Amino acid sequence: MILRFLQYHFELLVWLAGLTLLALSDPTQHHFTLCLWHHLGFDFCPGCGLGRSIAYLFQLNIAASWQQHPLGIFALIVLFVRIKQLLTNLFHGRSYSHQHS
Repeated sequence: MILRFLQYHFELLVWLAGLTLLALSDPTQHHFTLCLWHHLGFDFCPGCGLGRSIAYLFQLNIAASWQQHPLGIFALIVLFVRIKQLLTNLFHGRSYSHQHS
């Protein structure tokens, strides 16, 4: 039963865990990055700073958020909308696989 829940609601759990980690993180501290461009030695990546931008939003520091990445506010709104859709499906007994059958 737990495995079935994880299978059907994995996306929801990933988004909630990711946002929780960002909400609890300190965006001023150095962090590990998964950015491929950074690891290849490039100085610019269009997505870098997005996580720190969202972390600043959770601290209600909009100016610092904007400075880190101007799309942070938009990204957070998109994630909240997607989480709302996934929660609605969960509470109405629908799963991702049922939507596309």
